[in-house]
Amino acid sequence: MGKKPLAALVLATAILATPATAFALPSMSSSLFGPSTGCGCHATLVEQWRPSMHAQALTDPIYLVKLKAANEATDGALDEFCNACHSPIAVMAGELDGLDQSGVSAVGFEGITCDFCHQVSGTTEPLGNTSAEVTGDGIKLAQLKDPQAPHPAAYSAFHETAEFCGTCHNVDHPGNGMHLEATYTEWKNSPYAAEGIVCQDCHMTPGPGVTKPNPGKAAGPGPEREHIYMMTFAGGNVGLGYADLAEERLQAAATLDLEVPEFVAGGEVPVTITITNVGAGHYLPTGLTEVRQMWLEVVATDEGGRELLRTRRDFVSVLKDAEGEFPVELWDAVDFESDDRIPPKQSTSNEYAFPMADGPVTVTATLFYRSCSEEMAAEAGVDIPTTTMVSARSVVYTSAEAAADAESAELAAAAEEPPGGMNPLIWVAIVIAGAVVIGAGWGFLRRPEA
Repeated sequence: MGKKPLAALVLATAILATPATAFALPSMSSSLFGPSTGCGCHATLVEQWRPSMHAQALTDPIYLVKLKAANEATDGALDEFCNACHSPIAVMAGELDGLDQSGVSAVGFEGITCDFCHQVSGTTEPLGNTSAEVTGDGIKLAQLKDPQAPHPAAYSAFHETAEFCGTCHNVDHPGNGMHLEATYTEWKNSPYAAEGIVCQDCHMTPGPGVTKPNPGKAAGPGPEREHIYMMTFAGGNVGLGYADLAEERLQAAATLDLEVPEFVAGGEVPVTITITNVGAGHYLPTGLTEVRQMWLEVVATDEGGRELLRTRRDFVSVLKDAEGEFPVELWDAVDFESDDRIPPKQSTSNEYAFPMADGPVTVTATLFYRSCSEEMAAEAGVDIPTTTMVSARSVVYTSAEAAADAESAELAAAAEEPPGGMNPLIWVAIVIAGAVVIGAGWGFLRRPEA
């Protein structure tokens, strides 16, 4: 929903007049930061980082579509605010002029690049909106307690905390302070935080969930270490980031329990579906949640393929403006109209019903995910696939006898079908040859002794 020109001007004025919630980065020359090409000793880690969404932060076409819309609606008031997280070096150096990136340095184009993160020493308060404290002194900071490097390096306990990630992964509206993206806060209030599991444990280790220790080397010439972080930063973006890593994380994030009666002779068939967030330390979905799409689709079909039920439930946050209108865009939002996403370790149940058919009915429930809508992906010129997170299937029969008959038919069909799609003639030949061999063996065993 767009605002009238006067409303946009008021909004832009409000944003510019509230530095307390704007980004908190200092002014700093980009020459104080080296590009990733200078990190040759860390070649393995650099190659992990290159396909990541951190490396694509400034050039991500989905981000650029959203930024363009935001700047048009607010007369450019959100440009630096958004870019501060997506290219902090370019913003600190004053290299971005609105949507014009022609003046951005090579290291600025690297988005969330190595030398930015490794010169972050802490956070200002409140946490979020790029609240990183940046040294710019060239001393590389990391979680290694005994750094061994040819360049200045020092241990940083801050790099082992969720607050390090929260400096960007909490976003408050720069005009009214509303929590727009609260991934850090969602984690902070979760059982994961209570157990001491931080963002890095899941998003910077191999495989979904906490898979550590991850032994290896931080640098080629360096010593073997019990645990090092990976630079993949895998999340849920299957279309632009690490597709395989993102998909396996999405498929480990939730479980789906489908409950239907085994036998229904007639009338309505009740369906209960429970989805549990078992693998994410934040809400499902998280981040830019009015753009992310996660939905449950339930379909019931009779043996002839006729649909008796087709329904969809979206797990999404809906924003509203000061007049109570919804849905609205981020920049117009003052509050949530609704938010039915799934918190960590929590479940949500959904109940449906359909009329029973004269024969068996197959019920399928599937949880899907997309990073953005098909319309936004088309506008950005990218392909964003739909990922099946989890699916369940069950068959409802009219009676126990009907179920037994169906099972017998399936067993008979399976017995007749050759394994692995084998040519039936070859299968018959194998069976005959086997029978001959067995017969010959039996005849040998029955020969009388000489």
